Amino acid sequence: MEELKKQLERVAGRKHIDHIVEQVVGSPDRLHSLYALTRHEEKKIAWRATWACEKLSILRPDLLADKREELMQRAMQCTHDGTRRLLLNILHRLPVLQPVSATFFDFCLQGMLSPTESPSGQAICMKLAYDICREEPELTGELEAYLENMEPEYYTAAVQCARNNILKTIRK
Repeated sequence: MEELKKQLERVAGRKHIDHIVEQVVGSPDRLHSLYALTRHEEKKIAWRATWACEKLSILRPDLLADKREELMQRAMQCTHDGTRRLLLNILHRLPVLQPVSATFFDFCLQGMLSPTESPSGQAICMKLAYDICREEPELTGELEAYLENMEPEYYTAAVQCARNNILKTIRK
């Protein structure tokens, strides 16, 4: 873990994060150390470790699948916008577990509408709410009502696009 911590302390960009991800993909037993660093007291190290886990979720979501419940709790409690967005991106790449978490679904509905959430955070909350609806179709009506009642002019083009795409998919 100390070696990974040193790498995250001096990381300069995406290339370095990609190198860390390659190390974990090549040796999955290193995931425990990387994941532990996502809780580091130094925010910069924690954010970079979470960034690496987000990249890892693209290549090997199976390595993080057993952490879904914990990741949901962490995302709901996270006060750092960048870290919360990364946690939500990881969750979007993981399968939705049964039974779905009503608390997390509500969190996503609130996040997609919240003016304090970043546009990327709002969009990923919408996508996660839709992911949940695909597993629990009876929630789709609630999501659709929220999306229809949004005032698009108050949201960025990216959020409007996510909204429109999800509504289009729901209505098919």
